[in-house]
Amino acid sequence: MLFPTPALAVIDGSLCQLTREGLPARSCPPLATAVAEFVGGPMCVYVREHPYGLLPGIANLYCLDGDLRMMWIAEWPASCGPCTRIVDATGDLLTAESASGAVVRIDAQTGRTLHIEQPMAAAG
Repeated sequence: MLFPTPALAVIDGSLCQLTREGLPARSCPPLATAVAEFVGGPMCVYVREHPYGLLPGIANLYCLDGDLRMMWIAEWPASCGPCTRIVDATGDLLTAESASGAVVRIDAQTGRTLHIEQPMAAAG
């Protein structure tokens, strides 16, 4: 039996593609400290890392191809703080949330920011 998509797991902070026996076949080490979240896309994987240890200006959200090779690092708006959650990956659109609560929409093919929805300020 062949599986349409490979099994992925985070092992010791690295994203790993697993064999049928559950052993790492290949892996992608984190850019900084550890992979926190990943979501499968069409022939790719979107990855969010813990932002600790990344150089200023380097986003903690990126895309890997099916062989776990880097395709792009997100063009992330620094004013929003780091990415805290991948919300959705549908078609050519990747939606993520930032530390400030902003919802950031990204072109899933290029990593470019398309739209930023800032959170509503609480009325006092």
